[in-house]
Amino acid sequence: MKQMELFEKQRPPRGQIDSQEYALIRDKEGAKAGYVHGTYEEVEFYCDANELWVDRYLDHVTPMTIQSKFEYVGSGQNPCDVARPIYKRNEAGDFIGYTEFKEKW
Repeated sequence: MKQMELFEKQRPPRGQIDSQEYALIRDKEGAKAGYVHGTYEEVEFYCDANELWVDRYLDHVTPMTIQSKFEYVGSGQNPCDVARPIYKRNEAGDFIGYTEFKEKW
C-alpha cells in the first residue's frame, strides 16, 4: 500500500462567481477532454480524481460560452447558471415551480 493511499483528499469548499477559474483539460494521452469551471481547488481536485490534467487556464470567456460549452465541476449549484424568475407560488406564498416561457410567434 502506498503512503498517499492512507490520506483521502477532501473535496474543497464551494466557491462563488468571483473565484471561478475556466480551464481546458486533457486526458493522459494528451487528447482534449473538455472545458471545465470551478474554483482553482475544485478544478485541480476534479483532475486528480479523474486522471486528467489542466492544459491551460483561460481568461476572458464570455458568459454565453460558459453556459453552453463548460462543465461545472464544483459542489452545489452552478454559479454561472442562467437566472430564471419564479412566478408560480400558491396562496401561502410557497414555491410551486418555474414559469415556462413560450415563443410568441
